[in-house]
Amino acid sequence: MAKAAGYDLDSLCAQLNTTSLSGGSSENKDKLTQLPQRRSDSSSELDPELPPAQPANPLSLFTPEQIAAMTPEQLAKVLEKLEQDQVEEETEELKAFGYELFAGEPTSFEPNLNIPVPASYVIGPGDTFEIQLFGKTSQQLNLSVDRNGQLSLGELGPISVAGLTFEEARQLLKSRFKQQMIGVEASITLGELRSIQVFVLGEAYRPGSYTVSSMSTITNALFVSGGINHIGSLRKIQLKRQGKVVTQLDLYDLLLRGDTRDDERLLPGDVIYIPPVGTTVAVDGAVTRPAIYELLNETSVKQVVAMAGGLKPTAYRLEAQITRIDDNGFTTSLAVSDPAQSTVKVKTGDQLSVQERVDVKRGVVKLRGHVYRPKSVAWQRGMRVSDLVPSLDVLKSLPQLSSAILVRERLPLRTLSIETVNLAKVLQNKGSQSDKVLEPQDELIVLGFTEEREENLADLIEALEKQAYAGQSAKIASVSGLVRFPGIYPLGENMTARELIELAGGLAESAYGLNAEVTRISMQDPEQTEVEHHFIDLTKTDSRFVLQSRDVLNVRQRPEYREFATVEVKGEVKFPGIYRIKKGETLKDLMTRVGGFTDFAHIEASLFTRSELKEREEKQLRQLREKLKADIANSQLEQSNVGKNTNLSSLEQLSENLDSTEALGRLVIDMKSVLSGKSEDVILKDGDSLVVPAFRQEVSVVGEVQYPTSHLYDPYLNFEEYIERSGGETDKADDERIYIVKADGSVVLPYKSGWVNAIGVEIEPGDTIVVPLDVNATNDLALWTQVSQIIYQLALGAAAITRL
Repeated sequence: MAKAAGYDLDSLCAQLNTTSLSGGSSENKDKLTQLPQRRSDSSSELDPELPPAQPANPLSLFTPEQIAAMTPEQLAKVLEKLEQDQVEEETEELKAFGYELFAGEPTSFEPNLNIPVPASYVIGPGDTFEIQLFGKTSQQLNLSVDRNGQLSLGELGPISVAGLTFEEARQLLKSRFKQQMIGVEASITLGELRSIQVFVLGEAYRPGSYTVSSMSTITNALFVSGGINHIGSLRKIQLKRQGKVVTQLDLYDLLLRGDTRDDERLLPGDVIYIPPVGTTVAVDGAVTRPAIYELLNETSVKQVVAMAGGLKPTAYRLEAQITRIDDNGFTTSLAVSDPAQSTVKVKTGDQLSVQERVDVKRGVVKLRGHVYRPKSVAWQRGMRVSDLVPSLDVLKSLPQLSSAILVRERLPLRTLSIETVNLAKVLQNKGSQSDKVLEPQDELIVLGFTEEREENLADLIEALEKQAYAGQSAKIASVSGLVRFPGIYPLGENMTARELIELAGGLAESAYGLNAEVTRISMQDPEQTEVEHHFIDLTKTDSRFVLQSRDVLNVRQRPEYREFATVEVKGEVKFPGIYRIKKGETLKDLMTRVGGFTDFAHIEASLFTRSELKEREEKQLRQLREKLKADIANSQLEQSNVGKNTNLSSLEQLSENLDSTEALGRLVIDMKSVLSGKSEDVILKDGDSLVVPAFRQEVSVVGEVQYPTSHLYDPYLNFEEYIERSGGETDKADDERIYIVKADGSVVLPYKSGWVNAIGVEIEPGDTIVVPLDVNATNDLALWTQVSQIIYQLALGAAAITRL
């Protein structure tokens, strides 16, 4: 399909090879083929010619039309190539050693001209002499060597110094002054030095002719030219003078040993020639400097390892591996014993890999878990558990002594097996059968009665799950229900239900200790899986019901068990306080226990609250608050749209009152009827509260009256007369919906009570008369109906609070 659409798939795949999925230009790739390098994250910054990073999705290299034209096989081929390139890109490659010395653009790296000129410096045209004459004559001379190599000394005549060393020229000049100027001494130094022209050729970063200081050496010239490119040799840099090789510089001497003896000073016309790189060997792994090294006189593995800085302390010193391409072009591997001392010969293109030592301790026994100092100690024949735990001082507080876990490797497959150890018996009788003999690689895990138990067992549970295989479940079991620490535990060989319960910290206080239930998945039939339930008698010490992998042991709660429930009694009773109650106990029973009421008790005003009712009221109050605020906002918006100016201040005030109202969870009861048996008794629950207030002589009037207050009880007054004593109703009052909250919390609506004379409703001490807001006169919106319900709830809450 792709070819039919005019696309050359082979060309597209070839495009991948030259795209920076694997980084760099094609030119750089040719170089990397000859001398592989590890890519640096900053390479794109150092080399502006590198292409920008490619998008994360490799298919973005193709157009949608190209992708659509591919067959599934062709697309798979492209994706395979892309994945291969991505893996190669992510693989960290080795750098060639030493080339980072010249990384970046060329630099002058001029020699230090402030140091004394060495006596061996060769004088040439352009050099300047500074001559200080003193004695019979005092004079300062600054003389330059002319193109003929001479210094003009005035009356003393010219003198040839070119080609002489500085020391030779200095002695010659002193001799001339001494002979021809009697009584005059001369101090001779070199001033400004000449520049010389040298050539840097071969595999230089920028080969060519360069002007440098006459004090420059080979390395100075290399820096000026940008250094050596990645196919140039660092070890056979030649200094040629008049067609002959004067010296050969090995930069490894400078880099590895700081030896500059062969870094010769340059003369005019010198040629620095950099030949191509020679034999290279890659060294990777646990060596000090993993890199690709150029060989000169090194021929053996130990010399290459020494060049790489030697082995790391973490290296596996007994063996290394050489990867080599044989004469037939196939890759082969060669094992090398003791690479630091091996005389095995290396060849160009070899890759020497030194492995890290395995971070696994052998021949040791370990202690961890609920201990102060986890440790690994060398195993010795005859070592026992008591050698790891000699006393309780080793353990943290609250250790579980009855069941520690001993993890042991079973040969030849090195699978893990589990045993339990009773540390209490071990410490009481060291050397006994309970004090198990340890084997190499044993691990003792001490558990504690703390929350870190799951963390201490996590690695072991994971290891047991990993060693499971098809047809063989992991050696773990679960404990649920009323044990101290439910969870997943390692399953020991022939472990019973009682042992697993002990491992889980034992039974909880509320556990049913007679039997437990084991749920088991049976896979005996290869065609199906069955679930079995077994009840285990926990009272029989000889019970040998052996648990199997993945069993779930469930310990049930004791029948009719409940923790102590409490109720609180306050106020005018003989013995107020907090009382524990049993299941089914009633309010009448409780009043007997508290000794009855005092002489000052207002029995009718008793306040009985319940926790679950309070939670329910809190939820209702939250919903009412949200509804009220939303309706107020909607009403304000409607008034703005239609130009009305209805006063919402009353409703907003009610909203604020509702926000400050707390739920009580009151259960209205007729205490006298309950105690006399005329009303059904109240079954008590945990968290119930009874408040018996002192007798009250007042009647309260609240709501839309001129002066809400409380009045001294008068048996001859009705509710309207109490309202008149509070100044009468306001203009906003709804006189048809007046109601009375009795002292016991019940509500009476006088005009709906069915009595012939509503005004004759009996008002009693502790009652509250509520005059509600006339919401219909304020606004005909449905909002106000909701507000009236809120007012009703608030009035009930206010009346209840007043009774406290």
